Formats: sequence, structure tokens, C-alpha cells
Amino acid sequence: MRQFAISILVFIACFTTYGQVKVNPNGKFFDYNDTKIYYEDTGTGEPLLLLHNFFNTADCWEPYIETFSKQFRTIAVDMMGHGRSDIYNKDDSAFRHGEYAKMIFALLDSLKLDKVNAIGASSGGSTVLYLNVMQPDRFTSLITVGGHLYYSKQNREAIAKLGKDQFREWAINWGQNPEKQEYLVKTFWEMRKLSEGEPSFTPDKLNTITAKWLVVLGDNDFVIPIQHALEMHRGIPNSRLWIVPNGGHLPHLEPDFQPEFLRVSLEFLTGKWDKRD
Repeated sequence: MRQFAISILVFIACFTTYGQVKVNPNGKFFDYNDTKIYYEDTGTGEPLLLLHNFFNTADCWEPYIETFSKQFRTIAVDMMGHGRSDIYNKDDSAFRHGEYAKMIFALLDSLKLDKVNAIGASSGGSTVLYLNVMQPDRFTSLITVGGHLYYSKQNREAIAKLGKDQFREWAINWGQNPEKQEYLVKTFWEMRKLSEGEPSFTPDKLNTITAKWLVVLGDNDFVIPIQHALEMHRGIPNSRLWIVPNGGHLPHLEPDFQPEFLRVSLEFLTGKWDKRD
């Protein structure tokens, strides 16, 4: 718990300078069933989709965009109900990763992107899993950081222990406006009740994934049991596993670790690891 709290304080220190998130020069909006979804389109080359964690925004990828965009066309998205994206179905407090995945497919179709790479963190990682199970031929190389296969007992207990005040603090410090703060707090709080069904990735589903995959998890992740990373690695046919020593839930957001994550992710995404025996 202490390690997780320290990691979160580091994340907040990195992002409080952003304040209320603004539309950046390369920012655009996509309409999905009358819901505006914000994304930033930077660079050229093979597409690289970037999906952030719950409570955050596409701005969290700022430490990586300059380097990534030299080799990839990066598409960084604000999850629905986050940052500059609209809330989807305000009357429904349940967050559905599968519905978010449909939004992403619609966005990719509008951009005429048939084959993409992707990095997904936490909820973004679960969404990436949905994307690959739904349309496995659409993806080339994937990285998940702190992704989970289902809501385990540890997941639900972590949500309950952290509580609404902590969620609200994250939402505030990551730049969410007052309406979205309350919406996200309510939505995330409801996740403590989930034990199956959303998401739920069994070995038979994981086995259908054809993309190259790098599973990343911190060994001090308070939210996601290390068993999830092992199950993901064993279940996805062409996968690698990276357990980050002393890493928290989202090690790629820790400034001291970012150079290493950048190096490893680029090696993996550009195929350097494919040449190793």
C-alpha cells in the first residue's frame, strides 16, 4: 500500500502543472454516436495507438511523444469521460471496456488505419485486450502496462481501500473538470463490485491473439496481482514478460523509470527483439 501511495504521489507531482487540460495544436475530435472523443495525431510512419489509465488523459504520454513520433504516427486518445472527451451515456455509471474498444475501432476506421501497434495502461491495457480479441488481425505489436484480465479479489479490495476521496484527488490533479471528477469517482467506485464479465479474458480468448505482445507489470503493483501478468503471458501465444523490479501500478509514469521504458518499448515495437534467438 505504501509503495502504491508513493507512486501515485509521484504521478500527481508530474501532472499538477497541466491544470485543466486544454486542446493542443495537434488535437482533434471524432464523433461517436454524438459523443466527442478527443485524440492527438502526431508524426508519420506505422500507427501507434496510446491508451491511458483511468482518471488520466492523453497528456500523460507527453514524455514519450517526441521520440515515438520520430518513428511512428502516434494516436493518443482521451478515454470517454476523461479530459477533453465527452461522457458517454451519463445515466450509466458502469464503465465498459468493450464499448470503449468499439469507439477506438470507429476512430481507426475514420483514419483509414488497418494495421496498428498499441500501448495500453491499466484500463487502457484491458481495452487493448478487447481490441485484439475482437479483431486480432488488426494489430501488429502490443504493450500492456498494469493491464488486468478480470476483477480479482485484490482489484476490488484495492478500490475499496483507496476510497472516493483518493479517486477525487487523482481526478482533480490530472485535470478533470468538476462534472467529470464526480462522474469518474462514481464510475470507478462501482468497479469494486465487479468480479467477472467486464473484463473477462479466459485462456481460450487469449489464445486467439496473433499480435506480438509485451506484458509489463510492477512487482509492487498494489492493484493488479502478479498472477495476471503470468496468465496473460502464458495465454497469449507470441508474448514476452517484463516484471519491473520495485515497480508500482504504472511504472511508465515514474520519471526515473521513463528512459528505460522508452528504450525497451522502442526495441520491442521496432522489431529488434525479433532478431534474437
